[in-house]
Order: sequence, then structure tokens, then C-alpha cells
Amino acid sequence: VYKRQVIFSELQQNPRLLDGRETEVSVLFCDIHEFTSVTEAIGPTRAIEWMNDTLSALSECVLKHDGVLVDYIGDELVAMWGAPTEQADHAQLACRAALAMLERLPPVSQKWANEFGMPTRIGVGINSGKAHVGNTGTARRRKYGPLGNTVNLASRVQGASRYLQSSLLVTGETFDRLNPDEFASRRLCTVKVNNIEEPVDLYEIVPLTNENWDSLRESYVRALSAFESRDFRLAASMLGDLLVHHPSDGPSLLLMSRAVNELIKDAPEADFDPIWHLSGK
Repeated sequence: VYKRQVIFSELQQNPRLLDGRETEVSVLFCDIHEFTSVTEAIGPTRAIEWMNDTLSALSECVLKHDGVLVDYIGDELVAMWGAPTEQADHAQLACRAALAMLERLPPVSQKWANEFGMPTRIGVGINSGKAHVGNTGTARRRKYGPLGNTVNLASRVQGASRYLQSSLLVTGETFDRLNPDEFASRRLCTVKVNNIEEPVDLYEIVPLTNENWDSLRESYVRALSAFESRDFRLAASMLGDLLVHHPSDGPSLLLMSRAVNELIKDAPEADFDPIWHLSGK
């Protein structure tokens, strides 16, 4: 609430901020998974209460890390760093907020799990770059926020978190702005997403307390390198060993599937595309 008051005060003091300007920002999209299934299980009234409870907890993480709550779109939260006040560390603030969301989620999940029989899961996507920030509403109903390709890609990255079975994904544009000593990460793949022309590198960010992360990351990175070098048999062998120790690692399972599919196809080298073309959002 305090942060919203600060933004409102800034807009009152400088209404021209609503006219818009181009600036560097980091944009975060967070989606609550399985909303339709939960609604079927407990009914719309309780589902809305669950969604509000979850989004309230996640919103606190944004505000505690100096972010701007841009919008709520159904079961999705949109936040921004870098405007209206410039923040040189906007990417790091966004990732800290996202990790705080993952830390804050289990108590909320436990509170509701007995009611609908499944944990509460989220997917977070973050992208950084230039955006036009100003009034994204109308003259009658103003709304301060960002517009442009940076925002569109952040939304697509959040959608990709479902395909890649990862809770927190960031683009290379965000990753390159981070202090590597502060975040545990791995490059998952290069993807082509809907309505975005250029392929994008996607990185997974996890809590530093994640057990056995270093061995998992190193094994995955070697397997990914083998796959992208078209050594599918070696990639599959590496991933098989990895999955013995980390059987529920979603990105490894998916990369194994891709490697096996390439072995089965046995297509000419010229037909191999290491870029993963994602369908849907």
C-alpha cells in the first residue's frame, strides 16, 4: 500500500509521467497454475478467495522489493521495476522478489491444500529491456505501466514456465544484468515463442538453498551442450545418469525427450534445429 501511495504521489507531482517515456525496466509476470481445476473442485466463490489470498501474499513480495504492481489479469500478477523511479539494479530486484514469492508460497499452499487436494503452484517469467512506460489505460481510466516488446516477451516467458516445468524463468537480457554470486541458475535452452521474432535464451533461477544444485546444474549444462552439438546419444546417456539422482527434474525430462526424438528421427544434420519452438503462449 505504501509503495502505491508513493507512486500516486509521484504522478501527482509530475503528471507528465503519464504521457510516457522510454526507459529500462524489468517486467515480471506471475501466474497461478490450475485455476480452472481448482474452481471445479471447490466452486468459484472459494476459488476466488484462494486466488486473492495467494495474490495478496505474492504482491507483498513485490512491494517489499521496491516493485510496482502494474496489474492483475485474472489469476495473473504483473509487476515492474525501473519506473517511475530509475533503479539501476531493477533486474536483481525483480529476481529477489520472485525468489521471495517461491519462499512465501508454501504456507499459503498448505493452508488450502486440504480443501482441493493439490499444492498451489506458480510460474514466474521475467524480462528486462526498454519499454514505453506511462498511461496504458484511457483518458477516463488511467493506468500506469509498461508497453512494448519487453513486456510481451516477459509474458511469453511466464507461459514457457509451464512447458519447461520450472517455477522461475528469466531471459538472457535479465540474466546478463544479475550478480552471478547472488543467484543459483542454469541455462535451460534457446526458444522461439509466439509472435516474438528473435529466439531467446531462457535461464532458470532457484533458491541458493536448493540441495545438490551444483551437481544438477553441471550435469544438465553438459547434456545441453551435447544436445545442441547434435550428439544426441551422449546427451541421452548423460541425462539418464542425471535422472537417476534427480528423477523429478522437469527440464531434464523434457531435454531427454527431445534427445530421444532426434535419435528416432535420425534426420540429416541440416534439418536439426536446437532452438525449441514453443506452441501457444
